[in-house]
Amino acid sequence: MNVQSLIRVAALVLTTALAACSDVEADKQRYLQSGNEFFEQKKYQEAVVEYRNAIALDERFGEARYKLAESYAALGDARNAFRHYVRAADLLPDNNEVQLKAATLLLLAGQFDDAKTRVQRVVDADPSNAQAHVLLGNILAGMRDLDGAVSQVEEAIQVDPNRGASYSSLGALRLAQGEREAARAAFDKAVAVDPASVDARMALAVFQLQVGETADAEKTVRAALDLDPRHALANRAMFTLLLVSGRAPEGESYLKAFVASLPPDRAAFTLADYYVAMKRDADATALLQPLTGRDSTSTEAHLRLARIEYAADPTAAHRRLDGVLSKSPQHVDARLTKGRWLLAEGKPAEALEQTDPAVKAMPSNVSAHYLTGLIHAELNDSRAAIAAFNEVLRLNPRAAAAQLQLSRLQLAQGAVAETIQLAESALKNAPGNPEARLTLASGLIAQRDLARAEPLVAQLLEEYPNVSAVEALNGMRHLARKNLPLARAAYERALQLDPRSYPAFAGLTALDMVEQNTTQARARVEARLSASPNDVRVLMLASRVYLAVNDQPTAERTLRRIVELSPADSRAYSMLGQLYVAQQRLPEARAEFDALAERNPRSVTARTLAAMLSHSTEEIDDAKKRYREILEMDGNAAIAANNLAWILAEEGKDLDEALRLAELAATAAPDRPEIHDTLGWVYYRKELPTLAIAPFEKSVSQSPDNPVYHYHLGLAHAKSGNVERARDALNTALKLDANHREARELLATLRN
Repeated sequence: MNVQSLIRVAALVLTTALAACSDVEADKQRYLQSGNEFFEQKKYQEAVVEYRNAIALDERFGEARYKLAESYAALGDARNAFRHYVRAADLLPDNNEVQLKAATLLLLAGQFDDAKTRVQRVVDADPSNAQAHVLLGNILAGMRDLDGAVSQVEEAIQVDPNRGASYSSLGALRLAQGEREAARAAFDKAVAVDPASVDARMALAVFQLQVGETADAEKTVRAALDLDPRHALANRAMFTLLLVSGRAPEGESYLKAFVASLPPDRAAFTLADYYVAMKRDADATALLQPLTGRDSTSTEAHLRLARIEYAADPTAAHRRLDGVLSKSPQHVDARLTKGRWLLAEGKPAEALEQTDPAVKAMPSNVSAHYLTGLIHAELNDSRAAIAAFNEVLRLNPRAAAAQLQLSRLQLAQGAVAETIQLAESALKNAPGNPEARLTLASGLIAQRDLARAEPLVAQLLEEYPNVSAVEALNGMRHLARKNLPLARAAYERALQLDPRSYPAFAGLTALDMVEQNTTQARARVEARLSASPNDVRVLMLASRVYLAVNDQPTAERTLRRIVELSPADSRAYSMLGQLYVAQQRLPEARAEFDALAERNPRSVTARTLAAMLSHSTEEIDDAKKRYREILEMDGNAAIAANNLAWILAEEGKDLDEALRLAELAATAAPDRPEIHDTLGWVYYRKELPTLAIAPFEKSVSQSPDNPVYHYHLGLAHAKSGNVERARDALNTALKLDANHREARELLATLRN
């Protein structure tokens, strides 16, 4: 081919490429224009298709990417909207509008650093942009820099003093700082500078709700609706206010106004949920049934229909729900619904099989953790239940229901201070909640703070005179005051109101034991067991009665029954272990604690008890191995560190390690005299008697009636050459224990 031919070929290729590029450019603009037309007509699903076609031709087409994000936002698809807003912001770095929208979503997602970088770029480019300053303030608030946040919002107000949204943001920040009146002034100012702003009035209404001014909040929302009767948030807020104030039927028109702003499918689901709440199942079913025929809505529609069916036909409801799960095994709401049903049906172990995958699929789902906590509580696995409810509070610190559940669990474990604190927090988040007040009163009575408990009990009795739980609380109050006749009368009335009341039954059993009527206590628990042979609470109380009357064989059988019914309940294992120790059946006791550790792999207590049993039976190598395993699990396990340090000191080996462990234990548990005694003993064995004196003196001061501690102090003083102090310590040891041979022998050498 000659040069001219090559030139002609090159020209042809170039012309073809330019034509192709021209066609692509024209096509993507055509798709963009078509998408814009659909968007203007609010046909967002069709707009999505067109914008995606444009992006398929040019992935870096920022304008189409931005409009795609807007369409997903209009459809309520937050996940896809977020993804495309952020991508559009990357492609359009000079578009302040898209930068601010992307930063807003990043803020909501908790990605503060990325959000801050984008907004700071806008602020630097346009210092007069009040919206950017406010958004930067909100980001700084999310990063816990409240002072910086306030400064940014105040700067926004200086830039534009007539912008109501800036004052609303300042109000929110002042409220977060605990400055309620300054917050109120800012919210009021937002309405004053922009009286036509619905958003300013809604921000004020939210503030009024947060400070408990519900009636004022309702007036403010009504004023907002006067300005814009179709405002989605205002209609939703009015519906919610009427719902929580017991006027749900009045709220239906506001709910319908709100759902009119939603895509049709979401509107139908929201309205159906309202009908279900109002027990208008037929209306809900009529809305849901057509949605079962479309792939995009079938799963959600069948799930809601199953919930409606459950009350009338649980078998059919389970069958429908199983169909949902067979098609969508990772559907979190479906699994949680199944778990709730199984828990209600008395199948907690099966319920847990549903919630575990739900938690793994969506670790941030508060409902999944809360239901998991309820299931573990039903299984008497207090450790796991407490962990689940704590996770709820980590995700939502204002979750009063979780605080209440935790307070009950802590009360059952004797953690009275924690009970009171949690119940008080629950009352702050749910003022007036009767269950929270009842739990708080129970904790105060357990703490013997009757001065604070009495008014709560009296108020509950006045408000709920015929509620069994309140009468049982009254019995608890009288029992604490040692007024046994009034306590018995209150407990008996509680049982009349509810023959199944466990608190009343347990209270009467406690009274029997206080009055030393063990025959009646035994008859009472055995009558209850005949009616409820598998009630773990009753079995646990019965085992304590059997132990109190020294019927160890029956106590052992009862505890083993608890272990069989509730394998996660550590109390039964611990009581069995203690029973075996009392009977000198140490290998069996260790087996029980090993079994408990097997079921609760992170249980330091069970492993420590098993190690101590090996230690007490002189199986030193096994004890050392067990203590080391515990310390690998928990480097601050004081008892394991202390006991291992003692063994090493006695062996005279690895005294440096023994000292490290003893110091660790003393730091972790400074109030334990035996731990300071170990530290002193390690120093003594290291031939450092002067250093041993201080920890020995601490153990003596914490436990002055222990002759061994005085003897060890005498040893240290004697080896340090302080004979007089050594004699004083040894004489004290002998006063406490006249048969202390080592103290007597050492004292004899000092007298010579």
